[in-house]
Amino acid sequence: IKSAKYATSQDSRGAIPVFQFEINGHPILWDSENGYVHFTGIWKALGNSKADIVKIVDGNPDLQVKKVRGGCLTIQGTWMPFESARALCVNNAWALRFDLVPVFG
Repeated sequence: IKSAKYATSQDSRGAIPVFQFEINGHPILWDSENGYVHFTGIWKALGNSKADIVKIVDGNPDLQVKKVRGGCLTIQGTWMPFESARALCVNNAWALRFDLVPVFG
């Protein structure tokens, strides 16, 4: 696990400080300051399409998400609070349960 800081105009801080590692060649990121998790990386590591995330978000209207577009490809996608990401992973990412221990414990 390493730490990094990705500059972006999509965040009021001007950058997103993250902890990161890879699963199946996809970056797994979580914001080291606010705990948001980059769900797109987890979803792609499962072998799923990015487009399917839209169905998950639409199917869970109470889900608070931030979408990052533009800038560095690594941070683009859907970010969500830690507890929301954990709950979705419990139901959808069983195959990665051991790989995700650094994020969710």
